[in-house]
Amino acid sequence: MANSLRKRVIASLGAVALVVALASSGLLPDAASVALDDAGQLAGGIAATVVCWRTGGRRSGAQRRWRLLMAAGMACWTGGMVIWALYRSVLDVPLPSPSYADIGFFLFPIFAVPALLSVMRRAPHRTESGSSYQWLTSVLDGLVVVGSLFVISWATVLGQVARSDRSDSLQFLIALMYPITDLVLLAMVGLLAVIPRVLRRYRAQLTLLGGGLTSLAVSDSLYAYLVASGADEMPLIADAGFIAGPVLIALAASAPSVVATSTDPEFAPTPAPIRSPAPIRSPGPTRPLEPTESLPGSGHDRTQLLVPYALMALTGVAVALQRFTNGTVDPVVFGLFLGVIVLAVVRQVMTLVQNDALLRTLYSTQNELTYRAHHDGLTGLLNRSAFDEHLAAAIERHNDNGDVGVLLLVDLDDFKAINDRLGHGAGDRSLKTLSGRLVDSVNAGEHGGVVARFGGDEFTVLIPASIDAGCTTARSIVDSLREPQDIEGHVVSIGASVGVVELDVFEHSVTADALLRNADRAMYEAKKNGKAGVFAYDSDGTLRMVYNLSVQGAPFDWFGHGRAAADAQGSRGTSPNIVAGEPDPARLIGPPTRT
Repeated sequence: MANSLRKRVIASLGAVALVVALASSGLLPDAASVALDDAGQLAGGIAATVVCWRTGGRRSGAQRRWRLLMAAGMACWTGGMVIWALYRSVLDVPLPSPSYADIGFFLFPIFAVPALLSVMRRAPHRTESGSSYQWLTSVLDGLVVVGSLFVISWATVLGQVARSDRSDSLQFLIALMYPITDLVLLAMVGLLAVIPRVLRRYRAQLTLLGGGLTSLAVSDSLYAYLVASGADEMPLIADAGFIAGPVLIALAASAPSVVATSTDPEFAPTPAPIRSPAPIRSPGPTRPLEPTESLPGSGHDRTQLLVPYALMALTGVAVALQRFTNGTVDPVVFGLFLGVIVLAVVRQVMTLVQNDALLRTLYSTQNELTYRAHHDGLTGLLNRSAFDEHLAAAIERHNDNGDVGVLLLVDLDDFKAINDRLGHGAGDRSLKTLSGRLVDSVNAGEHGGVVARFGGDEFTVLIPASIDAGCTTARSIVDSLREPQDIEGHVVSIGASVGVVELDVFEHSVTADALLRNADRAMYEAKKNGKAGVFAYDSDGTLRMVYNLSVQGAPFDWFGHGRAAADAQGSRGTSPNIVAGEPDPARLIGPPTRT
């Protein structure tokens, strides 16, 4: 499709060049050269009108609107050209100014402006978040483009026209309006060019439209200059823009529309909502971008950002040339040039402010992601990955400097019964409560420590102290966790088995795997000995019981209605011999649960 358009562009511009060269070469009689020149302009206008109309009829939305509006504008322009050719080639008399031809020519921008606006209204850029900033920066970029084009035009042609002796004539004013209206259209195309991502859909069309409007503007400017200078006729070579302009507009209308693809998030279709869960097959690993690759569209966006500043640089060159050639700078040119610089500075200040806000947002997001990567989403405690880092650092300090430390592995006794009887929501709320108690118990100790959720109903604690301080904290943890809590209207007491191991228990250099393995062995020894207790390794490597609550009995009232309710329910009430966290045998009868 792109190759086909490229061939059409080359063939069409080749034909235009041939007509212009033949008409202005002097090989033909004057009347024949003028007739060929007028015929070329008429053919271009008719072609643009027909192509815009026919292609617009096969499109929809903005693609349809801009083509049909441009077809109406080109029809008016062609009507003006018919009158122009009638006077110049058929009647062979000078065209009066103003004339009916001017009406047709001036109707063209009236239709062309809404045609370009229809493209702007459909720009997906307008619906993005932060669109107020995008709108304002786009307007500033457009003003920079307009100002730069006007300065360049005034410094090269319009200034001389305005200072001519005929500047007070109606013919001069009409001639001056042609390049001004063309400048407005060019500015609108430039405004579209600096709106991010619009060119992904309209790149070929806007490029050709810009080329066509530029061609018309060049010839209109030459016409205004010749009128101001009092020339009797316009050289046929100056009509090249009137021939090439409509042809390029016709090619723009014939350019294919970009189809939305999955690689273009701006125009990708919105996926349909998932109605029911279904297993998802992993697509496999994706190839990351190589260092030399860039994101799709990044080069286009960079080009759009540079357009206003490239024109501003050309404006500076035009001002410098005027100063060098004339020894002075036109006050209008200098004033407008300063205005363009001010607009560019304002644009840069807005960019700096926006970048600062983006950096702050990025910093906040990075902090949040870092927090989530190192903390458990349910309890807010450190997760296993973060605890592994703390443990590795403590081991390194111990191996290098002999710093003391003790590791506690805490496992809730039969916590699965809570989830089975009261539901996972109740279990989650209970875990949050128990996590808070665990942290309070550790912080209440003399040395504090690091608390993490190791996984499921397992927790780890790292205390920078000796085995005695660690065992004291472990007893405090067991007592704190077994305090009754209300869950879904049931008073429940949760037991915990704790394994304690000191970093000094090993004769050789300690490792994280060895520490966790021994703490796990101590914790399971506590479970085998009645649960709700603490087992620890002495400094000589002997495993011993530190604390155990099985002989005391721990209340475990699933129904939470107090002693009276328990007595009324017989064996399904509180069982004094149940170790904290151990399920009541009455659950085998199937007591009611809350849903």
